[in-house]
Amino acid sequence: MGEEEAADASAGRVAGRATPAGTKRFAERFAQLPGHFRRPDALTLSSLALGTRRGRPGGIEDLMYRSAVGQCLEEGINVLDTALSDRSYTSERAVGKAFRRAMVEGVVARDEVVVVTKGGELAIDADALTLGHPQHQLQRDYIDTGLLDPDSVANGICLAPAFLLDQIDRSRDNLGLETLDLYLLQEPELMLRALGPDGFRRTLRDAFGALEAAVQDGKIGAYGLCTWTGFLVPHTDRDHLSLVDVFAAALDVGSADHHLRALQFPYGLAMGEGAGLASQLGPDGASHAILEELEGTGTAVLTSAPLYGGRLVGRLPPEIREAFPETSGDAQAALQFTRSTRGVTTVVVGMREPDHVDENLALAKQPRADPALPADLFRRLATRG
Repeated sequence: MGEEEAADASAGRVAGRATPAGTKRFAERFAQLPGHFRRPDALTLSSLALGTRRGRPGGIEDLMYRSAVGQCLEEGINVLDTALSDRSYTSERAVGKAFRRAMVEGVVARDEVVVVTKGGELAIDADALTLGHPQHQLQRDYIDTGLLDPDSVANGICLAPAFLLDQIDRSRDNLGLETLDLYLLQEPELMLRALGPDGFRRTLRDAFGALEAAVQDGKIGAYGLCTWTGFLVPHTDRDHLSLVDVFAAALDVGSADHHLRALQFPYGLAMGEGAGLASQLGPDGASHAILEELEGTGTAVLTSAPLYGGRLVGRLPPEIREAFPETSGDAQAALQFTRSTRGVTTVVVGMREPDHVDENLALAKQPRADPALPADLFRRLATRG
């Protein structure tokens, strides 16, 4: 992206996207952060990402997130994770304003930063909400316009192609970016529950087809899934998401050149199924944990809920703290456990309080621990029950 485009960012969408050369350049500027960056495929991603889910729409929360984005970009984090539904559109807008300001000020270039956002969940626009009920906005914007068939919605999720393409454009406007680097479908397992396996496979193929078209049109760089329990429950569970089926859907619509590049799911000390539960039935007929199954696939693995909504802070057993003497406090120890686990690319952690931002950024200055350490700790904790 040229300087003139950056200077004019506030007037429209900024062109460009994260690139292999740009993200590598960003990482090279932070050579003092050993082991902080990983390159699962073409892009180089920081071990921590800023998440924007928590907080009320607008107000002081916007200012805090905007400040956090700028600080993260200045200190070595190049993954910004948000969603259209995060704080009812306002998180995307805060991230977009802060990112564009950082580009104008020369802190970063567009091609150095990976912007992740999500869609599929019915979300209201807090800035456009009138005195009426939020459902009135959804009715007016989606049902009355014919954009959305109510029968295509299940548990608040819709993966219909026309709806997804509309959501992508809304996110592009909110963020002020021509291309969204990673676009993730939110909690698709909620559709699986309603549609059953066969109906879900058809719906997922159609959704991936729309996303492949968005890639070709330059609206997104790649896509993936953001799940909660879908990949983590046993393959015998009716809510189980199969990696084999997900990648088969991508292959069906995009062949070997498909753009399914990222998966996000919870993982950490409180939710260790990603490494400890053999939930995925692989092509070899054996069951493996999802982190093991994803190794070598070139898939970026973003993990969420590393602090379990903050409930881990102040409650870690002494042996966890002792295992990571390089950390300061429970939050850093929990994050170090997660980002040091084999197969984890980036840990998404909500950051808006200045003290929390400082604490998390301080961890980036420490090398990741030996992956054998979290694996051993997990086994010991699981055995203890």
